[in-house]
This record gives sequence, structure tokens and C-alpha cells, in this order.
Amino acid sequence: MTDPKPAAPTPPAGFISKYGKFLLVGLSGVVINLAVFAVTLDAISPNPTFSLVRSLLDSASTRGGNPVDYLAASAVAFVVATLWNFFLNNLWTFRSIVGHRHPVHHRLGLYYGVSLGSLAVNELVLFGLAFYLPPLFGQGIGIIAGSVVGFAGNYRVTFAEVSREATPPAN
Repeated sequence: MTDPKPAAPTPPAGFISKYGKFLLVGLSGVVINLAVFAVTLDAISPNPTFSLVRSLLDSASTRGGNPVDYLAASAVAFVVATLWNFFLNNLWTFRSIVGHRHPVHHRLGLYYGVSLGSLAVNELVLFGLAFYLPPLFGQGIGIIAGSVVGFAGNYRVTFAEVSREATPPAN
């Protein structure tokens, strides 16, 4: 008679909850990112329309533009969406009862550092797809690829909690 196989380790409930919240925050960040991307791309174009709807439609339907413009617009969208996501993740996703290892200003710096890794993945995907898909689609696919790097780094580094053993007992 053989011993039953050990069960595969399951992630803690807190991890799953945080991942779900991270995805929701990320979804809101995607909306911000894509809107800022389209508006910035429009603003640096030779004939800007200065219309959010028109900017979105143009960046979703045209292709073969200047990839350097795409990268510049992506970088601007990254800065704005990352700041948005940091504040939501800090206030909601990774809110801690025991406290974080780092003060909030340090977490913001770490968040941008981890997000730069995500941006690198995003930019590589966007650049690789620039001649095959409209820029808004390439940007969306790049965001998805970069989000895996973002969650892993932020969960393990940026929002790391103080260990319970290191927390002094409450009086």
C-alpha cells in the first residue's frame, strides 16, 4: 500500500485576496494608462485633435506610426498610471494590520522601481508588436505581460510586512 500523494501547497487566503485586489486596481490603472497613452500620442502627433474620444479611436485603429512616439506616450502613461496604482494599492490592496517594513515614501520609491521592471517588459512587447497591431492593442498586451512582474515584486518587496515575531506585543 502506498502513501497518498501530498496535497499541493495552497496559497494563503490573504495572498489570493491581495491578488484579486491587485488585479482590480490594475484594471483601473489600465484604463488610466490607455487613456493617457492615447491622449499623449495625440498631443505629440503632427495634427493633434485634443479630444479623448478621437484620440482613443485613432490609437485603436491606426498602425505603422512612429514607434518612438509610441514609446514616449507609453512612458508618460506609465508614470501617471503607476502613481494612481500605488495610492490604491497602498490604501486598499496591501493595507497592513501589523505594519510595513518600509515607510510610505520608501514604498513609493520601491513601487516605481518594481514598476520599471514591468515597464521594461511592457515596452519590449509594445515595440515588438508596433508593426503588426494598432498601438492601443500592443500597449494593452504589454501591460498584461508586465503585470506579472509587478505583482511579484510588490508583494515580496514593496509592501512586505513586518514579521509578526518582530512586532512588539500590544499593551
